[in-house]
Amino acid sequence: MKKGMKALKRVAAVGLALALTGCGASGTSSQSTAGQGQDAKTEAAGGDAGTADLPTLRVAMMPFITSLPTEYIRKNKLDEKAGFKMDTIMFATGAPMNEALAADLWDVGAMGAAAVTGVANYDMMIIGEVLESTDGLGVFVKPDSPIAQAKGYNPSYPNVLGDPETVKGATILLPIGTAQHFTTLKWLEKLGLGITDVNIVNMDTAQAYQALQANQCDAVALNVPTFFEAVDDGMVQVGNLADLGTRYVDMVVANRKAVEGKQELVQKYIDCVKEACKALNDDPDMAADLMVDFLKDAGAEASRESCVSDLGRVRFITAEDWKDREVGNFARELGEFYISLGQLEPELIDKFNSNIVSDFVKSGN
Repeated sequence: MKKGMKALKRVAAVGLALALTGCGASGTSSQSTAGQGQDAKTEAAGGDAGTADLPTLRVAMMPFITSLPTEYIRKNKLDEKAGFKMDTIMFATGAPMNEALAADLWDVGAMGAAAVTGVANYDMMIIGEVLESTDGLGVFVKPDSPIAQAKGYNPSYPNVLGDPETVKGATILLPIGTAQHFTTLKWLEKLGLGITDVNIVNMDTAQAYQALQANQCDAVALNVPTFFEAVDDGMVQVGNLADLGTRYVDMVVANRKAVEGKQELVQKYIDCVKEACKALNDDPDMAADLMVDFLKDAGAEASRESCVSDLGRVRFITAEDWKDREVGNFARELGEFYISLGQLEPELIDKFNSNIVSDFVKSGN
């Protein structure tokens, strides 16, 4: 679909510029974010006098479920109880968070598919995993799209819609380098297609969905909460990541300088994450309330119903899980996949071994 492409590219550029505003925070307060609640303001003012001498760990966050364990730590002051304090900084997405790592603005954080770029280009390290999900990532088209009518092309994946004839040349809107991008590439793979067979345009998720509704593209790749909006609006899901054979994982990532120079603090943070993950799994009502408040304070307000749906599609990874779980399997799959598509240089595959560390999750509490 070439109609309106110039306008779409201008909108995409604006969306990317807005996403990069997440890098503008200096990280000098206890919580830097676009929308701060009273607790954040109190922390920024210095918090309790008794915490002034505690060592600080700079923690990157995003206004998504990915950062909910860190928010639990912050709200319940698990960091202070463990003998350190978090200095949190909010980013819009994983892309500006990666760029901030290059400027040495944070020590640890959590992200999804963007970790591949971080490992490959910024020497980011993967030191744990936060959650895994089986829903909430998919490629959507409008009900009258020819893609929605093409069923059964790949018998091994009966829920995947589309075929080479209906998909080739399609304009697909998505935020590049994210989980949606990965989902789209997996969908194309199941149809025997590659990235050069379609026209992928970089665009913020919400804007992309608006463009689909306005008939300005052929397909969009969505995550929550926009994913649920599309389902409710009757859009047709042509490829869900769960149907494509992959369980999506959000990872705990770190600055190499922190891993090598702040090992004790990083270990304490990982121990707090394990405790937070167990608490969130054990009390869904508390988790939903926390998520509603967290997103509101971060300027990404969502309904409680949406938060409950989001929580219902994930399972947080606890200390018990690490008895028979290995760090980085999903990251390696992502890395190998992008290399196979020519999106990363083949020699970078070594980084998905050297930059994945299991010591922290296998140690501590």
